[in-house]
Amino acid sequence: MKISSNNLRLIRNRFIFLSIILIALIIILLSRSFYLQYIESDFLNAEGDKKHIKTLTIPSSRGTIYDRNSNPLAVSIPVSNLVVDPKIFLSSKRYQELSKSLASVLKIDHSRLDQEIKKRSSRRYFILSRELEKDQVALINRLKKSNYFWLEKAYKRFNPNAEVTTQIIGFNDNKDQGQEGLEYALNNYLSGQDGKKKAITDIGLNTIEDVEIIKPAKQGKDFYTSIDVRIQYIAHAALNEGVNSSQAKKASAVVLDIKTGEVLAIVNNPSADMSNLELRLPKFYKNRALTDKFEPGSTFKPLIVATALEHEIFNSTDTIDTLPYSIGSREIKDPRYYGPLSLGEILIKSSNVGASKISLLTDPELFYEILSKLGIGQATASGFPGETSGTLDSSYQRWRDGMRASLAFGYNVDVNLIQLANAYATIANRGVKNNISLERIDELAVGNRVLSEQTSQTLLLMLEQVVERSAVRAQINGYRVGGKTGTAQIAAANYSRDAHNAIFVGIVPISDPRIVVAVIVNEPQGREYYGGQVAAPIFASIASRTLRLLGVAPDKI
Repeated sequence: MKISSNNLRLIRNRFIFLSIILIALIIILLSRSFYLQYIESDFLNAEGDKKHIKTLTIPSSRGTIYDRNSNPLAVSIPVSNLVVDPKIFLSSKRYQELSKSLASVLKIDHSRLDQEIKKRSSRRYFILSRELEKDQVALINRLKKSNYFWLEKAYKRFNPNAEVTTQIIGFNDNKDQGQEGLEYALNNYLSGQDGKKKAITDIGLNTIEDVEIIKPAKQGKDFYTSIDVRIQYIAHAALNEGVNSSQAKKASAVVLDIKTGEVLAIVNNPSADMSNLELRLPKFYKNRALTDKFEPGSTFKPLIVATALEHEIFNSTDTIDTLPYSIGSREIKDPRYYGPLSLGEILIKSSNVGASKISLLTDPELFYEILSKLGIGQATASGFPGETSGTLDSSYQRWRDGMRASLAFGYNVDVNLIQLANAYATIANRGVKNNISLERIDELAVGNRVLSEQTSQTLLLMLEQVVERSAVRAQINGYRVGGKTGTAQIAAANYSRDAHNAIFVGIVPISDPRIVVAVIVNEPQGREYYGGQVAAPIFASIASRTLRLLGVAPDKI
């Protein structure tokens, strides 16, 4: 069959057209191959396909710490961390471009970022930046086109009342592990357990779809403290005002619930605040009301009187001549001669002579027994890390007269503030000692009897007279108040005549005791430095506002 010239032309044109299409396709494929091989080779070599099944961590959150009224004191909030794969990132042809972009987003010098990544060149996981801001997250999401870096969900600890509670709550490290305070003490209790899951992810390791929960995340347990954050703010404000007024170097205050042993407030000045760079120094972390010990001075005298009453060495009507006397070369004397004083009058006048004569006429074993039962020389049951036990010499058989005399007015013995407060709470609680608790107690505590009801009641009325007749700045309108002042020289190589601790411990209301407030002001620098002048007004400020807050009715007619 003969093919016409027209048909040959048509066939030739079709062949040329198909050849052109084939050549175009070859060119496109070759171009794509070149791009993938030389332009995106690191991208493909690193990840391969855009969708993968990965095993991912399900982060757990730490348990929340609450105050006694369910107000959060420490809570975990979700944050985003920027994670890089240094080994793959450094091999990328886009490394310089992307690292400069990341440095810009993170607002750090590019050379610094470059150095941080290169130091970890062999690693496959490195958290480059923690707790990104929302705008940073948005910018990184725009940049993220590879598995060189990605965003990872985590949690950070937030304390909404940091200024007044940091020294109680403490803080965590960047791995969310407790480093100080309750965060440290309760770390295992509060910590959760991360889970695992299989998920389909894109090339940027974003989860597209969960495939399987291998192990669910277990959240940490919540903890309810005994702290009332409202009282914490009251005490914080009163302490700050007192420190500013007296120009003191530091101060602490404790508020205890007498009936349960719960700590309602602990404050220190200066306080710590992790959001304030000036207050982020280690010296501010200490909760000094628990960790620091001091000689209690005359606030110890009621414990001496309690021992004498309990063992019937003296009764409340007996008198003791306060004529000065000497032990060796040391003279024991008062600011002036008061004449014969009853036990209650010894507390009112704060007579060193009277208290020391009681001590010298009492078997030291009896003192050691009562003081030990009151918790002197022993750490409380608070469980707070770093709490001091104080000091009480257990070799009472070898107590010399000089030591016995000094012990009576609060020297040669060390306490922390919460120990001293609890000793007074025991007196106020009809002689029953409750364990100190930083955890909320939902049932009334069953304590241990240390003093008889008669002894505690007699002593309570004596302490009321102290406030009525000498510690007048501790008085509160409408309420019967009992307490004792103390002014102790600070021990160094020798006792300083110019450095004092001003102390006051008070009980209110006397008719049905509810709270004990203990205050120590360290080294007041003004003209006034006595406990009744400096510490007693702080007590009155804290106690009066706390009583109103708790709805405690006035008992003074």
